[in-house]
Amino acid sequence: MVLCIIAFAVFAIMSIFSAKYRPLAKQGFECVFRTVTLRPCNTGLDDHIKAELVSGVLKYSPSGARILNKHYVLFSWIIVILSLGSLAYTAYGIYNFYVYGNCDGPAATTACVLNTITGDYGRFSEPTQLVAPTDYSGISQGDINAPIKIIEFGCFTCPYTKEAGPTMSQVLSKYNGSVYYAFKPFPLPNHNNSYDAARAVLCARDQGRQYELQNLIFRQQDVCRESGSMEIKTLAQDAGLNMSAFDQCYDNKMTNAELDRYIQQGKDAHIYATPTFFVNGKAVVGPKSLEQFECVLNDKKDFVTQVKCFIDGMG
Repeated sequence: MVLCIIAFAVFAIMSIFSAKYRPLAKQGFECVFRTVTLRPCNTGLDDHIKAELVSGVLKYSPSGARILNKHYVLFSWIIVILSLGSLAYTAYGIYNFYVYGNCDGPAATTACVLNTITGDYGRFSEPTQLVAPTDYSGISQGDINAPIKIIEFGCFTCPYTKEAGPTMSQVLSKYNGSVYYAFKPFPLPNHNNSYDAARAVLCARDQGRQYELQNLIFRQQDVCRESGSMEIKTLAQDAGLNMSAFDQCYDNKMTNAELDRYIQQGKDAHIYATPTFFVNGKAVVGPKSLEQFECVLNDKKDFVTQVKCFIDGMG
C-alpha cells in the first residue's frame, strides 16, 4: 500500500508522455483513494511493485533480494518518508526563490539552479530588501559627480559576474562621460580562492592593470578555483604586472583590509547573489542586457517602452 502513494505520482506524470503508463496510474489512483477512505487496497499494484523490485535486486544480490522481500514494508516507508522529505525541501526552495530570489534563502551568497533556469535574479519583481551603499569607493572609472552612478558587487570567480562584464562595458561605452562606475569585490565563500583573486586584482589596480588581470581571471575561473595563488600569480605575470611589486602587495596581504571593507558593505547591502548592481540606488540583480539596464536608467517611460522593458526582463 505504502509505495502506491509514490507510484501514483510517478505514473501520473509518466502517463502524460506515454499511454502505456495510464493503466498503472489508474491503479495507483484507485489504491490511494481506497487507502484514504480506510479501505484495503486490492488493485494488486503494490504486489506488482514489490515483485519488480525484488526481481531487480535478485539479479545482483540474492541475499539483498531476500532482505528486501522480508522487510518490504519497512523499506516502503523509508522510501515514502525520503520522498516526502525531498518534496518538502523542494517546496521550501521554491518558496525561498519566490520570496528571496534564491533557493537557499536570504542568507545565500550565490545564485541557485532556478535562477539559471528562469533567468530571474530579482525575486520576480524589484529586490526591495537590498540597501544601496552610500560609499562609492571601489575599482572605479569615470567622474564621481556624473549623473549616473553604478555600483557593482561581484565575485571574480563567479560565472554570473563574468557573464555581466560585456554588458557593463557596453553601458560604459554608450554613456561615456555620464557614468561613474565602481566595482566592489564580493568574493563568495563557496568559491575556492575567490578571496585571493579579489585581493590580487586590488594589487593590480595599484599598477593600473586591474582590468588586464581581471579579464584573465574571468577566462581562467576554473583553474583559479583549483590552483589558487599559483595560477593567480601566473596570470598576474601574463597581465604585464611588475611581479616584484605585485608579490610584495599580494604576499603581505596589503589589500586585505580594503577587501574586507567591501565585503562588509556587501553584507550591509544584503547582497544575496553576484553580480548585484545599484544603478542610481536602484538594485539590479544578475546578468542583464543593455536594454534592461537602459530600462532602469530611463525612469520616464511611455506605455510602449514599459511593455518592451517587461518583455526584455522576461528574456
